[in-house]
Amino acid sequence: MTLDRLPQDRQLAKRLARDARAAAQATARLEQSYAKAVRRRARQELRARRALPVQVVLCVAAGVATVPVDGALAVFLGLVSGLQGARATGSVLVLRRPAPAAPALPPVVAVAPPPDRRSAAWPAVRRLEVVRVELVRLLPLVAPAGRDAATEAWAAAAEADAALRWQAARLAAVEPHRGAAAELLAPLFHGVGCQERLLAAVADLVAASADPLATTRLQDATDALHGIAMGLRELR
Repeated sequence: MTLDRLPQDRQLAKRLARDARAAAQATARLEQSYAKAVRRRARQELRARRALPVQVVLCVAAGVATVPVDGALAVFLGLVSGLQGARATGSVLVLRRPAPAAPALPPVVAVAPPPDRRSAAWPAVRRLEVVRVELVRLLPLVAPAGRDAATEAWAAAAEADAALRWQAARLAAVEPHRGAAAELLAPLFHGVGCQERLLAAVADLVAASADPLATTRLQDATDALHGIAMGLRELR
């Protein structure tokens, strides 16, 4: 690593570590919220199970008791029966309510902890960051005719980016214990190379989009990007 890259790498490592901490905090908040919802649901079900038999008995008993009486007492017993019936219905609805759904994790949660800048996996993360930044810059410039391919490419790149960053984090974690094994690093850098080829295909698509008359070139660039995106998903 050259000396002129050290400040940039240090800044990038700090930012990625900050993103990873934010991801962990977001995950913790979602998990706490889900756990609270599950506990609240369990308490509601317990109360409903305990109350339902009593509510049904009172509803039926009050309804039967209205038969031999009349006047104000009949009205009162009818109200009691109706009230307990409504409560029993509410308890049944509580018991039939679906369980709380597991929270959908926001994109930030997919952020992996970055490897140490001295790790053999760090250059891969640096290259992935360059690809991510350039894709964000280029994809909005794709012409409408290539938007579907661009959307597919972005989804494939995002999935592969997350998987590769986690792979880099795992390799960096075991590196102090077993060293930087070439057979483990090779798939990581191969995946990074695929990401860079996808970026080059997006750049070709943007270049083709600059000429509205070059429909054949635009179609060729779209087909090439689609093929790379499909291949990137198969690598996962």
